[in-house]
Amino acid sequence: MPKTVSRQELPAGPLASLVHAIHAAGVHDGAWHEVFERIRAHLDARVITLARHEFDSGTEATLYEAPADAQFGAELARYAARNPWYLSSDDYVGGRVMTGEELIGLPELRRTDFYRGLLEPRGLLHLLCGVVARQAGGVHCLAAYRAAGQPGFDTQERADLKLLLDHLALALEGRWRWQEADDLAQALLALAQHDTNPMLLVTAAAELVWCNGAAELQLDRALGLRRDGARLVAAAATDRRLLAEAVARMAAAAPGQPPMVLSLASPGAAQPVVALLRALGPVYSRQAGARRGLALIALRGAQAGHDPASCVFAQRYELTAAQARVSALVFAGQPLTAIAGTLNVSENTVRSHLKQIFQKTDTHGQMELVHLHARICPSLP
Repeated sequence: MPKTVSRQELPAGPLASLVHAIHAAGVHDGAWHEVFERIRAHLDARVITLARHEFDSGTEATLYEAPADAQFGAELARYAARNPWYLSSDDYVGGRVMTGEELIGLPELRRTDFYRGLLEPRGLLHLLCGVVARQAGGVHCLAAYRAAGQPGFDTQERADLKLLLDHLALALEGRWRWQEADDLAQALLALAQHDTNPMLLVTAAAELVWCNGAAELQLDRALGLRRDGARLVAAAATDRRLLAEAVARMAAAAPGQPPMVLSLASPGAAQPVVALLRALGPVYSRQAGARRGLALIALRGAQAGHDPASCVFAQRYELTAAQARVSALVFAGQPLTAIAGTLNVSENTVRSHLKQIFQKTDTHGQMELVHLHARICPSLP
């Protein structure tokens, strides 16, 4: 982990503006190229790179290069396994600054394929290296290269790189953490986008933050829910207050709270839609400039498949096959008349099954049964 830089360590001289640029680049990836070009000029280096070297595999990948032509970095990758400056991984401790001469003498360096194939054709000889971060199996290093006709890096240049290194470590660590979180979020959203179950994210005020493709189709058809400007409302006027109160409650709840289940009418449709609301907890909003609670709404209707044979809820309460089918259809929002028609039995038979289900699950009504089913069955969204 990078160390915390105290106020006393902030430079007041020529490096001050460069340190400011480093931290500004932490939130703007496109600015890093200019930052490394400025570091290159400050150190009077021909080339400067920020690369990750893997000790186990002997591979290397350059993240930034100045001048920004990417050619030198590509050649470094070719010679990574033969780079004599990486002979000992023990030398690469986070925050350390060292010269190439500390790692291998110049006479020995000149006898290597690395020098003859990569450095000599470009007229390079001297190295100043700073370890930005050390992770398992690999290391991120900032490397500055000077020409053979230039002097080696002196004590002042080492001290300057050491100071800059602390700030680089902080800024890059923040950048990498943000990138990791963003990539993970994008991967999860891409997965959810192709889920066949409609899913929506809303604020406490029912403002729609995100929805997947299945939910878009549901909203277009006004099945249970519809858009009212930027807000999400129940399609049936009689359900709107109930939905608004449920959304506000779940958006304010802590993650892990039992979900809420609502049955929402769809005007013009035969069957209602079941909405399962879960608390996601507070999430930072750039637009609001603060954290705000979000709720996830997952929709299930009579058309949504839920296999009674593999239902964990049915298995836990030892429901018979017929009882499992009735329970699944109740959860899908079907009334008793429709369940009887679907199963081709009488309403009295459905009522008999439902009474036995209530006894086995210690519930006392269809909505209580739906709530219990939603909390237990992991196949539900």
